[in-house]
Amino acid sequence: MFDDLVGDELMNASRSVVDAGLEAARLVAAKRLLAGPAVGLGKPAALVELLMARDTSDDRWERLEPFEQRWALLVVRLMDARVKDPSEAVADARRRGATWATIAAALGVTAQAVHGRFRAVVG
Repeated sequence: MFDDLVGDELMNASRSVVDAGLEAARLVAAKRLLAGPAVGLGKPAALVELLMARDTSDDRWERLEPFEQRWALLVVRLMDARVKDPSEAVADARRRGATWATIAAALGVTAQAVHGRFRAVVG
């Protein structure tokens, strides 16, 4: 049931996780904009939609355009901080009884590599 998620199905599922993380990062960055220069322009989801559309005919765009790049860079920082780092998932798996060997197998690396990379996080 769990181990049969491989190949294209695994890639598609991973893509869904990344997409969800990207959407969450965009919303967090939009909330920051709404707390500052974009105050009163709507809700975070609507702001993300506007930023993604880059609709210059929308009156709100004039207020957002100067901050578009900084918004995008915050999204990059948010994604970089967590998406490529499975430390929290590894720590959770260890708390649930997974061995270094089973975590290594799940990641497709050696147990020594996993232990070396994550031992400080897990303790």
